[in-house]
Formats: sequence, structure tokens, C-alpha cells
Amino acid sequence: MRTPPSGSRVAGTGKTGRALLSGVLAICLTGSMALTIEPADAAPTPPVIPSQSQVDAAKQAAAAKAAQVAAIEQQLAGANARLEQLGRETGIAAEKYNGAVYRLTKAKAEAAAAASRAAKAAQTLADQRRQIGRFAAASYQGGGDLAQLGPLLSADGPQQLLDSAGAARSVSQAMQGSYLRFTATQVVSNAFKVQADQAVTKVQAATDEAAKAKKAAEAAEANQASAVAAIGVQRTQQITQLAALRSTSYQVADQRQRGLEELARQRAAALAAKKAEELRKRIAAKEAAERARAAAEQARKDREEREEAAKHGTKPPKKKPKPKTDRPGGDGGSSTPNRKGAAAAIAFALSQLGEPYVWAAAGPDSWDCSGLTMKAWKKAGVSLPHYSVAQYEQVRHISEDELRPGDLIFWAENANDPGTIFHVAMYLGGGRMVHAPRTGRPVTIDSVYYWEDPDFFGRP
Repeated sequence: MRTPPSGSRVAGTGKTGRALLSGVLAICLTGSMALTIEPADAAPTPPVIPSQSQVDAAKQAAAAKAAQVAAIEQQLAGANARLEQLGRETGIAAEKYNGAVYRLTKAKAEAAAAASRAAKAAQTLADQRRQIGRFAAASYQGGGDLAQLGPLLSADGPQQLLDSAGAARSVSQAMQGSYLRFTATQVVSNAFKVQADQAVTKVQAATDEAAKAKKAAEAAEANQASAVAAIGVQRTQQITQLAALRSTSYQVADQRQRGLEELARQRAAALAAKKAEELRKRIAAKEAAERARAAAEQARKDREEREEAAKHGTKPPKKKPKPKTDRPGGDGGSSTPNRKGAAAAIAFALSQLGEPYVWAAAGPDSWDCSGLTMKAWKKAGVSLPHYSVAQYEQVRHISEDELRPGDLIFWAENANDPGTIFHVAMYLGGGRMVHAPRTGRPVTIDSVYYWEDPDFFGRP
């Protein structure tokens, strides 16, 4: 029996093996596919359901976050109010210093006048003392027994004695009158000396007051500056916290806060504008009533003149044309001596717009409130002191409805006490004013009601 060739055996064995391997792979693939396909009725994954305690905790966290946001927003609003309050306090301190300087200046002037009066009285007293000395010497030289017997031995005899006796009586009377004048002058001189001493004491007290007021103003200014810096840092920190609490960027949080503040400013400005418009209407109504009264009075006078002329058969006198009234500021106004001056004062004040506020400053490139109004009205030929209280004391007091351009508006700590005035501005008309507000704000135009409502009004 022949053995098959080796090649044929190997080949046959290879085919059989490949067929077997293919079958095994097919079975494996089929099994793996069967494993990856889930049955149609498999159960879904159960959802995650937070417990009631977890829900309550989330609500509490949200509420706490909202409360924190509200607290920070309230702090930011309070910071803005604090800045305004600091400006008010600094303005009060600055005007108190102006008042102390004003009183010191007056005290020095009074002391100089008292010293001059005392010096003149002392000089008069010295002159009268010398005069009395001359009278005394003359009386002594003409007195004594020998002096009285001398005329009897002379050629003129008794007549000369009588003449000399009359002269002695005249000298005695003159001496007595001079002594009385000396006594009166001595009383006056002593009184003037006491006044001069008191004036010196008053100057020293006013000097001390001015020094204290200056320190207080400097302290208020420094306190405001440091507070402004501190509030700026706090503001940045608080806005950063807001951004974190709201999960927003700092820029967005800052933009939102500035937007809220701007909205509040716009609302305040709208309210101020409403009040200003109401003021304008009240002023216009008062002016119209004044014109109506003036027209009625003029009509009455014209009627009386016509009736009087008719009685006498004459013609009524011709009327002279009335001069045009100056009404600066576009707000109308009565014809008063200071209306043209008001236009000059307004023009000066407006030319200082944008210049910085510096307490106790009165130009030429920086101003405080009373320094600006003082220099403005000086341009109109009206002298006012550098102190808002004294300015109110020296102007004609008017009501709010009587305001005309150029008039002065005053704010006080106590609305019933003009002695507590601490700020002054100049009215422009239409419910607007120009003033030097406070540190950090330059000379500017504002609504009369942009801040606190004013308390007093005056016309230079």
C-alpha cells in the first residue's frame, strides 16, 4: 500500500483546520452579540431624588445668599449717603472757620478804634493837665501879701489893685472850668482805656476761636479724604463679593451697581426738576400778580387824572414811556437797583465753572461757597463778607417765591435759626443755581433742590 505524498496530506489538513477555525469564530461572534443586546423589558435607572432636608438646606442657602446681596447693596447705598454727609460736615466746619475769621477781623477793627479813642483821650487829658499846671503857676506867682500891697504903692493906686483882683478872679474861674473839664476827660479816658483793654481781650479770644475752627476744618477735611479712600476700597471689596454671590464677573457686578446708583440719581434729579418747575411757576404767578396790581394802580391814577382834567376843562398830561426793565437770567424779574448788578454777578460766577472747591478760598482759581458769592457780587459793586451767616445778615430777606436771578440761597443746620447757616449759592433762574458745593465737586450748576431743600433767601 502506497503512502500519500507529504504535500497532499499537509494541504488537506490545512483546509480542514481553516474550516474549523472559521466555525469557532462565527460561534464566538454570535455569542458576543447576544451578550451586548439588552432584553426589551430591562428596568430603567432610578432618578436621584433629594431628601426634604436637602431641599430645605438649599432654600436656606439661597435665602442667605439673597440676604447677603441685599446687605451689601444696602452698605453701598449707605456709603454714598456717608460721602454726602461728610461733604456736609466739611462744609459746616469750613463756614465756621470763615465765621471765626470774620469775627476776628471785626474784633481787630474794634480794638484799633478803641485804642485810637483811648490814645486821643489820653492826649487830651495830658493837654488839660498842663493847662491846669499853667493856671496854678500863674495864680501862685500873682498871689501873697506883697503881691497884693504892690498896686497900692504904684502910680495908678487902687484902680490897679481892683484890676488885678478882677484878673485873679478870671484866672480862678478859668482854672475851675479847666479842672472840671479835666475831671470829665479823665472819666472818659479811663472808660476808653477799659474798652481798649476789653477789645484786646476780645481779639485774643477771637484769635483762639479762629485757630480752633481752623483745626476743626482741617480735621474735617482730612476725615473726609481718608473716608473717601476707605469707602473706595470697601466699595471694590463689596462689589467683588456681590459678583461672587451672584456668580458673575466683577465688571458685570460693578456695572449693575453703577446702573442702580445712576437710576437713583436720575430719580432724585427728576424730583428736583419737578420742584424747580413748581418754583418757576410760583415765581411767574407772583410776578404776574405784581404786574396786574401795578397795571390796576396805574389805571386808577390815569382815571383820576382824566376826571380831574375834565373838571377843569383841560387835557390830561401826556405819559412818558416807561424804561425797559433789565431781566437777566431769562427768569423775569422786577425792576430793582441791583438787577444790572445781578447780571454782572451771575456772569462772574459762571466764568468760574469747573474750578475746584477749597475751603476758605476766595479765588482766583479756587473757591468755597461764600468766597464765590462774595467775589461775584463784588463785581457788581456790592460788598459782602466772606461768611455765609454774615452775608444773610447784610442782604434783604425775601421769600422763596420772590427769588430772582442773582439772589442768594442759604442752607442751615436749623431751618429756624439763620445763625446756623453753612452754605450759600446764587440763583440763576428756572430753578437752577451756581455754587461751590464741597470738596471733590468743583463750581457747578445744580437744581436748587438737588440736595437738601434751602432754608433762607436774600437779595444783595
